Amino acid sequence: MQYSNNMLTKFFVIGAISMGALTACSDNAGDKTSDKTPATTDSTATTNAGGTSSYDSASKKAIAKKKGRATVAMSESNKNDKMVADKEGVYNKATVMPEFPGGQNALATYVNNHVEYPQQAIDDNTAGTVRVSFVVDEHGKVQQAKVINGQKVGNGLDEEALRVVNNMPAWKPGKVKGHNVKTRLELPINFQLEA
Repeated sequence: MQYSNNMLTKFFVIGAISMGALTACSDNAGDKTSDKTPATTDSTATTNAGGTSSYDSASKKAIAKKKGRATVAMSESNKNDKMVADKEGVYNKATVMPEFPGGQNALATYVNNHVEYPQQAIDDNTAGTVRVSFVVDEHGKVQQAKVINGQKVGNGLDEEALRVVNNMPAWKPGKVKGHNVKTRLELPINFQLEA
């Protein structure tokens, strides 16, 4: 019995080694590029004879890849404009203008942190200012956001500006005669590319 178990074990070991050798041979036989280094898109360093490291051209491109960012500044209303409401009850300006929670600096930080610069715009070197008009209602909610006609930049930047404005947290609403009112605002979002 012990003799047959030893024979069986040897048979399986020899079979496993043979299968491993056959698999290795068939992998190498079908691989005509085994002499070549496979192309990769990773940032890999190579060491030259002097022991210093250099990056291949694909890695240099990856390192120098452009990024986009956005900045913002609220448009000042014209002091000569009269404070009037349109037929929907939206004021063009208010005695106390709406305020983003935390003020102007918080608004700039919010936009900068929430804009996702579209890859197509980066690839096509598209930059510019998207002017978004929107209403802050009596409860501070942002509504009716739209890109001002004739101001479209393209390559997804207009849509991204609208997305960021529509997702803003509630503002402090504007006031006229001590009452909260709907107020129309304009927000220029400046998209810039960085090397």
